[in-house]
Amino acid sequence: MVSRPRGSAFAVVLAVGWAAACGGESGSGSRGGDAAARGAADGGDAAGEKDSRAEEAAEEDGGGGMPRAEDAATGDDDGTADAAEVYVEHVVAEGETLWDIARSYGVDVRAILAANGLRDRQVRRLSRGRVLRIPGVTKTVPVLGAAARAAQMRANLPPLADGAYHFLAPGETLWDVARRYGKTVDELAARNGFTDDDLRALSVGRPVIVPGIPEDQVRPADPSVRSGLVHVLGRGETIWDLARAFQVGVGAIMAANALTADEARTLREGTELFIPGVTQDRRGRVRPETTGPERSATALARRLGLGTVQCARELLNGRARRSWVRAAGETDELPGTLRWPVAKGWYVRGWGSGEGGYHLATDIMGEMGWNVRAAAPGIVAYSGREVRGYGNLVIVIHPGGWVTAYAHNSVNFVVAGQRVPAGGILAELGSTGISRGPHVHFEFIFRGELCDAEPLFRPGVRHRSGRIERLRSVTWTDPDARPAAIRCAPRRHHPRSRWVENETPEAETPEAAPSAPTADGAQVPP
Repeated sequence: MVSRPRGSAFAVVLAVGWAAACGGESGSGSRGGDAAARGAADGGDAAGEKDSRAEEAAEEDGGGGMPRAEDAATGDDDGTADAAEVYVEHVVAEGETLWDIARSYGVDVRAILAANGLRDRQVRRLSRGRVLRIPGVTKTVPVLGAAARAAQMRANLPPLADGAYHFLAPGETLWDVARRYGKTVDELAARNGFTDDDLRALSVGRPVIVPGIPEDQVRPADPSVRSGLVHVLGRGETIWDLARAFQVGVGAIMAANALTADEARTLREGTELFIPGVTQDRRGRVRPETTGPERSATALARRLGLGTVQCARELLNGRARRSWVRAAGETDELPGTLRWPVAKGWYVRGWGSGEGGYHLATDIMGEMGWNVRAAAPGIVAYSGREVRGYGNLVIVIHPGGWVTAYAHNSVNFVVAGQRVPAGGILAELGSTGISRGPHVHFEFIFRGELCDAEPLFRPGVRHRSGRIERLRSVTWTDPDARPAAIRCAPRRHHPRSRWVENETPEAETPEAAPSAPTADGAQVPP
């Protein structure tokens, strides 16, 4: 189980650079701390290059190259401290984490790592008594742990008229809360204003507003009873592999194990990870838990003929049955505009790109754990991985007959028959199927043709720099009056369709196409 120590005790010592303080010697510095700070400033990584056995021995001795409080008091100052350097020395108390310390001092975690010559993998090995330099500050402050911060927050919470507060227990995620109260993650995220990054970084004691329930229906989680199982990371396994294998989002795994993005990327063999929201039957088969709303949606899909591979093939070829369109919304009017499918994702390639202009879609890349969202309101028509080349695929039918497809997901969060709002969470960004890097392959289909969605995106097309490119925006509400700015064409064959075979969707084959790097080693989508 990957966990962080908890606690609220603290002890600190103050050490400001001699010239910055009063022109005299501080006497409380240490050679080890000064050397680490100078090495980081010079771009060196001397501490990081030590033999791992020496690191472990130092860790056991409470140091890892950094002095304990009692050692710091007797350390000699070599008089070479930078006159402009300002810092305090903080002695790590029982239960304190680097995140608690950084948050309390208002200093970035990376700055503390650099100032102390620490690597990412050493963050979880902070021991009581270790002395850390906190750069850029001149006085010590109390360090509050997650529980203390939550208590402060709880005392200042305003009363609610539309729901009640649920306080997160150790290891509890927003997905757990959604299952507990029969809500969707969408509902909880929208009511609480959570971003994709928030979803994977909610801390113990954080209040979550659960809409539509009175306070007497709040059911605190029992930390000793968790829904899921423990998995020991094997050789070469990554968090992406676990997400695909267990059909649980990377963000959910990160949240359940209190992992940062950097930690998730550098997990080692033998690490124990808790996989939330899955069950194991007597035969050892593991599958995600289902909720009452999901079972109701699946029953509706069966009645309408949604959710099958045949349904997916028809929709990808532009054939949306009238009954399906009616189920998406009781109106003949189109939604008018589209929402960017990955909130902070960036544009990679668009409609008509590729050799011969075969690529009639928009590809959007992003980071681990980010969500793929519905571009417009509608009903989920398909959620699965049985269509060749697309990997984990979600198809949504919208009022008036628009169809959107979201391919290569790491894991799908919705089931066929489920109704979703614009911006509703459908899946998690991934690289399954015939894909060369984490991205969503977004198709916009109407009446047998694939259309250029870019003029409909609001507020525009987002680039990696964060710049929003506002194209010649149009609105499309009349199914029989397509704006001239929106180009549409029948699905085109790839000039060399050995790898790209989605022009004629067929059943998925067990063998996946390999990823191929570009000349500079970067992974790009097909």
